[in-house]
Amino acid sequence: MLLPSTDPERELSNANYQSAQNRGYTLYPTQKPDNSVAIDDAEIAECLADSIETQCSHASLRTTSLISVASRKRFSKNFLEPKDDLAPVSLSEVQTLVKSLNTRKAPGLDGIHKPGKPRDLPASYRPISLLSGLGKLFEKILKTRLSDHLLGKGLIIDEQFGFRPAHSCPQQVLRLVEYVSEGFETERSTVAVFFDVAKAFDRVWHAGLIYKLYSLQVPDRLIITIQNYLANRHFTFRHERTHSTRRLIRAGVPQGSTLSPLLFSAYTNDVPRPSSSGVQIALFADDTALFYGNRNRSTRFTLLPLQRAIDELGQWFRKWRIEVNPTNQQPYNSSMVRLEVDSLSTKHSQS
Repeated sequence: MLLPSTDPERELSNANYQSAQNRGYTLYPTQKPDNSVAIDDAEIAECLADSIETQCSHASLRTTSLISVASRKRFSKNFLEPKDDLAPVSLSEVQTLVKSLNTRKAPGLDGIHKPGKPRDLPASYRPISLLSGLGKLFEKILKTRLSDHLLGKGLIIDEQFGFRPAHSCPQQVLRLVEYVSEGFETERSTVAVFFDVAKAFDRVWHAGLIYKLYSLQVPDRLIITIQNYLANRHFTFRHERTHSTRRLIRAGVPQGSTLSPLLFSAYTNDVPRPSSSGVQIALFADDTALFYGNRNRSTRFTLLPLQRAIDELGQWFRKWRIEVNPTNQQPYNSSMVRLEVDSLSTKHSQS
């Protein structure tokens, strides 16, 4: 934390801490989960490291059978002799990639403040991995080969508009806007529900990701390389001249990595398409929306198909350790029917 003195700040109480804030001093995020205040540099470093360690841990999973299946698939493959058509790395490829590297970024871990979040809370900061030049080069080589397989062979689902050539967020938004506009012209009621995935990149389940890469028939050697690259990653957080203890990253793909968006697309590529007739899904990276239109004015006929799609999506979220922020699920209805989304279920009333 930044205060005008060094030793006195170690004796600050919560009241003095608040007083320092009121006097306009710049303070680092130091509030602990028990609402006490981290005082010295070592406490602040540990407090922030605790937050990042929590962010990079997956949610609890009850489907132990799925863990067993994914683990058997992953480890059995590790002992097979890789046989695939993975292109070797050439000198010219390395030279081209070296020239494309941004040399103005220093390696390390940055904490980026999330807009609109309280600055005194450690969870308000997003960990960004700044890799060394060699690490960036290695990732670009992996990304080229993974992209050739997933995008070159058209394996990413059409509903995903994120991280794909000739696709963008405005195009996905336009798709939904046109659907709603057409509904106005044909007197069709349109209902949409938007889901906000909590810490999407930070909580990707590693075993599940490897399992899905095999399901997508990614070359064995590439999968094993990616698995080793993600496994046993550790971090420390440095505050001023003090480092936190070393922590294990148990889940997630690195924020700021050129490879991570493609890995996340692979992880979510089997998202269930709604089985209910007429319900559609739209994806942009981790942003997910379900929408449905019906000319029947009955709320029941409008919402039941959408509810089934929400239930199916909720089961898939839980199966693959993906958490959704319940307070950020946003319903929309073009015919002024109020929707409340609570724990991936809808309740409705006619207004």
